[in-house]
Amino acid sequence: MKRYVYQAIAYGLFAAGIASFSAWPSWRLLADDEAIISISFSHAAQRIGECRRLTQEEMNELPPNMRRPDECPRERHPVHLVLSANDDVLLDAVLPPSGLWKDGKANVYHRIRVPAGDYRFRIAISDSGRSAGFDHERTATVEIAPGENLVIGFDGTSGAFLFGAEEQ
Repeated sequence: MKRYVYQAIAYGLFAAGIASFSAWPSWRLLADDEAIISISFSHAAQRIGECRRLTQEEMNELPPNMRRPDECPRERHPVHLVLSANDDVLLDAVLPPSGLWKDGKANVYHRIRVPAGDYRFRIAISDSGRSAGFDHERTATVEIAPGENLVIGFDGTSGAFLFGAEEQ
């Protein structure tokens, strides 16, 4: 009988220890006046080169199961992403394409802690390999409340950036 009493005491102490660690120490992700900006999207940039039409002689040299009229490179350009808030650059990144042959989408997931308040955002990407300028860009004024998580996404079909709960 003593054994069961000691077991109950041991289990009770263990449960009390677990309960205390579930509420202590207190931890907060953000200060009272902070917010988070999350940039999250996947985008397939344009291909490195143009498709080329094969001549009949070139097609005859290929095995029958490999014959197709066009030869297209698989590799894609990296995506250059720039995010600025009130003319301060928050993120400037070059995102490589995914995949073994660098033919997949470039992926970004980045979180930035900022003070809550009004911001004038400018976000832009270059997906064509151009040396200057951007292919898609947007400027928006957004108020971020304390504790808010503003998510910025990109719709590759329309080429539009989406701030928060804007419809896709």
